Amino acid sequence: MNSQKKSEIYNTLKKTRAQISIPLTVLTVTSYFSFIWVIAFKPNIFGIMLPGTNISIGILLGFLLILLIFIITLIYVYLANNKIEPIINKIKNV
Repeated sequence: MNSQKKSEIYNTLKKTRAQISIPLTVLTVTSYFSFIWVIAFKPNIFGIMLPGTNISIGILLGFLLILLIFIITLIYVYLANNKIEPIINKIKNV
């Protein structure tokens, strides 16, 4: 009985972890490769200067990409602490 309960909780852990990590991974990879794709095939887009500044679109979007990855990391840590960690503690206590 004890190992069956652990098995059920473990399956819940796998499902929860996938529900959290897959969308965040797809968002990270998509944004990164989109940025790289523009650099590779349309670099002149990133060279356009923002009106009234000395900042190019490439610099702004690069900064926003770094910020996005930081935010995704914070979201993952929050969800892991609040969703995954309690399930792990259930497995330990069964």
